[in-house]
Amino acid sequence: MQKKVLFWAAGENAKKIVSCLREDVLIEAFIENDALRWGETFCGAEIISCQKMCRYEFEYIVITTPNYEEILEQLIELGVDKSMIITPFDPDRCGRGGWREIFYVGELLYYVSNQKMQSMMYTLDNMKYEIIDDEKFGDLVFPIIKSVDETLSMLKTGYSMSRYGDGELNMILGRNFSTFQKPDEKLIVRLKEILKSSEEKHIVCLPDIYGSFNNKNEEHKGWFRRHLANGGREADYKLFDLQKVYYNAFITRPYKDYVDKSGAKERFAALKEIWNDKDITIIEGTKTRFGVGNDLLDNVRSCQRILGPAVNAFDKYAELLKEAGKIDKNRLVLIALGHTATVLAYDLAREGYQALDIGHLDIEYEWFIRGTEKKIPIENKFVNEAPLGRYVAEKINDEKYNKEIITVII
Repeated sequence: MQKKVLFWAAGENAKKIVSCLREDVLIEAFIENDALRWGETFCGAEIISCQKMCRYEFEYIVITTPNYEEILEQLIELGVDKSMIITPFDPDRCGRGGWREIFYVGELLYYVSNQKMQSMMYTLDNMKYEIIDDEKFGDLVFPIIKSVDETLSMLKTGYSMSRYGDGELNMILGRNFSTFQKPDEKLIVRLKEILKSSEEKHIVCLPDIYGSFNNKNEEHKGWFRRHLANGGREADYKLFDLQKVYYNAFITRPYKDYVDKSGAKERFAALKEIWNDKDITIIEGTKTRFGVGNDLLDNVRSCQRILGPAVNAFDKYAELLKEAGKIDKNRLVLIALGHTATVLAYDLAREGYQALDIGHLDIEYEWFIRGTEKKIPIENKFVNEAPLGRYVAEKINDEKYNKEIITVII
């Protein structure tokens, strides 16, 4: 009799794990928390939300990611029996009966073992850089990246800021494109240009991942070790001016990735001082809602907002730049618009504005307020990194927020 299964997470691991299935197994669907992928076809089956799971008959659900704990919790909360949940990257968690019924176990264990060995190799390959850290030693070279505190000092003295994370670097290099921003040749050219720029009163920030991971959690370390592996470090270095002084992109991530989070409150307070008693203009996605529902902006003199697309904002770059050019130059400009913010902050700096690519700060603050260790969705806010975080209401009933909106470009 044909066995029916659901898979959770439709990525590269899923493709490999699917290839280990027995011939009499039918894949009913793939579950994804990313709303932008719902309705796609993957390995011959539809990608669905977890809410639609109840429409399908299945004997097992296979979680295809190594970090499965949050998904496991989500499934149990949805009423799925633990015995029906298979976690290939933790075979001791589940019984072998289900494995034998749907997989060629030898092939599956071979793949899983190789993945674990590869993860170990990423750690070992990067270890010498993590130990030596920011000193040149033999053939080990590091970009010059200042601390978060030094970055904060620059912003307090009126500098603008463009930030690069792995998303921007990967787009330039043609790796692992984000569903948040589709590839765009003009965007890639601009991102390359800004990395080596020397504009007055403007700093370029890189992720501080090329040396020690001091006080960073395992999720953070694992993610960036993978980024640097298999020539990733060398590819990044080719994009940089290794004589240039860069600043720290993690200034907008003061909470989630730290092991010791005791300093988070002070870090947020220090960032709030940048806009204390200032008139600000926020340029953000239609569902970002920076500072709405919390006290992150309670010390500003006034606030206005220009809204752009929630995804693929660079498609509207000319319109966004034109509208931004109407802002009074005495106002501080905060930009939360993905890859587009990196470029827009630079262009506004050249026009005499102080413009900050403020990135994930608001969502980090929401997680801090809740004291969560996980990347969780926030009601009425677009959270690109969290399960179900992109599933957000189009409009919200917040009179103050709605009055602050001066332009919508979508």
